[in-house]
Amino acid sequence: MPAIDPKPLLRNEMKARRAGMASELPQAGEQMAEAVSGFFDALNDWPPAGTLVAGYYPIQSEINPFPLMQAFADHGCELCLPCLAPGESGFRMIFRRFSIGDSLVLGPFDIRQPLDTMPEVDPDVVLVPLLAFNRDGIRLGYGGGYYDRALERLRAEKVIRAVGVAFSGQEVADLPIEVHDQHLDGIFTELGLAGTDPR
Repeated sequence: MPAIDPKPLLRNEMKARRAGMASELPQAGEQMAEAVSGFFDALNDWPPAGTLVAGYYPIQSEINPFPLMQAFADHGCELCLPCLAPGESGFRMIFRRFSIGDSLVLGPFDIRQPLDTMPEVDPDVVLVPLLAFNRDGIRLGYGGGYYDRALERLRAEKVIRAVGVAFSGQEVADLPIEVHDQHLDGIFTELGLAGTDPR
């Protein structure tokens, strides 16, 4: 008898849990940016000015990353956002230049993304949304595999850092992992850094 995949049930559970956190902590994005700004101050060599940081446009009950993205920009970093672009077999994730305040368009799955006229780039740091994480850098996503494939491609080309962005309450003790799952180099929450140092 084939093994039952635990991920769908866990995704539903974590979506409900995260929605409760979003309702209870409406200022979590601002708190995260403040906590991480302190992290920058303590590590004045990371990230260096000019680092290209990929944020994301929040959907559903995801923690708002825009205050954190502004903190990166204030630290001298440049920004980009993910886009789902047509590929040979469905969509593929790419990244385009972005500045806070730029116009965005509605892309696949009703996710806002930069205009097609914005330059395509390869980020140095990727802020990754998630449903759950553990201290080993394992992430539970939505199941589409877009981030995993994008991170695999980027890591084959250069050294990057993938940093999860989440409410602290999204941490769990253990998560199922598959061979294609890409590890996170650290996790930022409203309490600051969870797990390993992303440098």
